[in-house]
Amino acid sequence: MYANCCSAPFLLDRVLKHEAAHFLLGYLVGVPITGYSVELGREHTEFAEAKIQQRIIERQLTDEEIDSLALVAVAGMAAEGREYEEVMGQTADLYDLQRLLLRSKTKLSDAQQQNITRWAVWSAAGLLRSHAEEHKALIEAMRRGASVAECVQVIESAGGSK
Repeated sequence: MYANCCSAPFLLDRVLKHEAAHFLLGYLVGVPITGYSVELGREHTEFAEAKIQQRIIERQLTDEEIDSLALVAVAGMAAEGREYEEVMGQTADLYDLQRLLLRSKTKLSDAQQQNITRWAVWSAAGLLRSHAEEHKALIEAMRRGASVAECVQVIESAGGSK
């Protein structure tokens, strides 16, 4: 959630970049997107659980699932970090990541969790850099309130998953 320290247009731009990053990386790693909101105070991206075939809280996750879902979890803060001096939307992202890491089949030490977090942020930033056109197009589609299907079409027409 974002603090009320900034003007609404600035904050909306930041939220759009953040949520578009979650959406784009979810698309790139094959996690189905079911919805999103960029309304201030209610910003989020919803993902289907089809990728893992069960609710996350009901079972442990493989290392491969952790890697994919960690990228998606930190994508928003990676997008903010690439654009702004200060990341504001990291609290929910880090909470989501921690929930995922606690579901790992592999018992992860604190140091391993920190390494996964660093890797995921670095990798998410790299994917956002290499898919900058898709991210930019997706931001504009989300700004217009495009449907999930329209957002996917925008990603694919802007370059797809390369």
